Amino acid sequence: MCEELNAEFVRKFNVRQKLVHYFTKQSWKTAQHHLKAVNHKIQEYRIKKLDKFQFSIIQELENFEKESQSFKDLEKELGDFWEKIFQKFSAYQKSEQERLHLLKTSLDKNVFYNPDYEETICTSEMCIMKESMRKLQARLLKEMQEEELLNVRQGLLSLFMDHERSVDIYDV
Repeated sequence: MCEELNAEFVRKFNVRQKLVHYFTKQSWKTAQHHLKAVNHKIQEYRIKKLDKFQFSIIQELENFEKESQSFKDLEKELGDFWEKIFQKFSAYQKSEQERLHLLKTSLDKNVFYNPDYEETICTSEMCIMKESMRKLQARLLKEMQEEELLNVRQGLLSLFMDHERSVDIYDV
C-alpha cells in the first residue's frame, strides 16, 4: 500500500512536473512573442518619428533655399538701384559743371570785363552753387535712401510674417 501510494505520488509528481515544465515553456514563448511585438512597435514608432523629423528638416531646408535666393535677388536689385542712382547723380553733376562752365563763359564774355572781379564773382557763385547742389544731393539721397529702407523693411516684414505663418502651420 505504501508502495502504491508512493508510486501514485511519484506519478502525480511527474505529471505535475511535466505540466510545470510545459507551462514554463509556453510562458517563455509567449513572453518572447510579446517582447518581439513590443520591440517591433517601438521600432515602427521611432522610424515614424524620424521620418517626420526628416520631412521637417527637408521642408525647412527648401524654405531656407527659397529665402536665400530671395535675399540674393534683393541684394542684386539693391546693387542695380544704387548703380542707377550713382549714374544719375554723376550725370547731374556733369551737367551742372557744364552749365556752370557755360554760365561763366557767358558771364565773362557778355557782362564783366574785369577778369579779377569776374573770377571772384564766379568763384563765390560756384561755391554757393556747389553748396546748394551738395545740400540738394544730400536731401535727395536721404529721401531715396529712406524710401528704399522703408521698402526693404516692408519686404522683410512680409517675408518674416510669411515665415512665421509657415512655422505656425508646421507647429500645428
